[in-house]
Amino acid sequence: MKKNLLYISCLLLLVVLLTGCGKKKLESISLRSEKLLSINETTEVKVRYNPESVEEEITWVSSDEEIASVNNGIVTAKSVGNVTITATTTSGIKSKINIEVYQKVESLTIDNTNIELYVGDTSQINATVEPENAIYKDVTWTSSNSRVASIENGLVTAKETGEAIITATTKDGVSQKCNIVVKEKPIEFSGYGDKIISDINVPRGVYKAVLSNSAAHNFIVEFYESDNDTYGDLLANEIGYYNGSVIIKDGETKPITGGMLEIKSSGNWSIKFEPVSGTIQGQSVSGSGDVVTGWFQGDGKRKVVTLSNNAAHNFIVSVYDEYGNWDLLANEIGSYNGQTTFITKSSVKYYFTVVSSGDWTISWK
Repeated sequence: MKKNLLYISCLLLLVVLLTGCGKKKLESISLRSEKLLSINETTEVKVRYNPESVEEEITWVSSDEEIASVNNGIVTAKSVGNVTITATTTSGIKSKINIEVYQKVESLTIDNTNIELYVGDTSQINATVEPENAIYKDVTWTSSNSRVASIENGLVTAKETGEAIITATTKDGVSQKCNIVVKEKPIEFSGYGDKIISDINVPRGVYKAVLSNSAAHNFIVEFYESDNDTYGDLLANEIGYYNGSVIIKDGETKPITGGMLEIKSSGNWSIKFEPVSGTIQGQSVSGSGDVVTGWFQGDGKRKVVTLSNNAAHNFIVSVYDEYGNWDLLANEIGSYNGQTTFITKSSVKYYFTVVSSGDWTISWK
């Protein structure tokens, strides 16, 4: 009996010894974290144990506390430079990771946020990055509509009529935008005194006439759209100096071949035919004198329009759609404040024409 008990005890002792001999030990650790930090940015260093089932407490050390500090594996970037973070286990096993601290771009400015170009023209947008010691100063340029306007190294090339948004972006995600409007090249005339200009061709589209006169007497401009146009469009009938824009072709989009201008003036004048362009921002527009505004988008709803005019003479406001249909919103003399309505169609663009000798505003909702 005693022999059997001794035998069993020996077996148990052997099992305990064998079990003790099979206990796993930590062989190595590896570190993983972001290796590029901007000043004041933090990151957590992750530790991987080998084998994974064995973990030990870790002591963390930074090679340069002025560049980056470390506390319980959390690294805080302080100044530009390179630093080594070392992790040491209680059994003396070590692992290191290198981290670069850089100065982040804090601001980006561009020298133009709204540009109008004619097809084929170019314009350079210059970008300034701050602060001076920022590391990643390179700017990436993109266009929202490269068919209208392309961009390369800040150089915008106007390709076809329309609108595009140019975006400048740094590696740190700081960005600025520039609105681009591309128009057809205008048809321009200039001269002195009374003159007839024939064989005028205006392409398809919605065009306005931009007029100026430098003389103190009558300035009358009529535009005949064809040889059999009896009355023509009266573009200007003013006395004295004048600058303004008016719609031509009655707002229609058809092309004109063989038109004629009749100008009466006692001084220098200029006339420019160009497409209606630009977009009204928000739901209001203001100006001074005779103006053809930019476009706004219809939504299929009735609009309540508030109109004001501070001048003593005619105040005439019309709203046109892109197909030449129009409504008269105001036809007043002198100072005016009032409201009216009109209905827009969904997915159709609209613009206003204003005749005034002073300041005016139009708002709608």
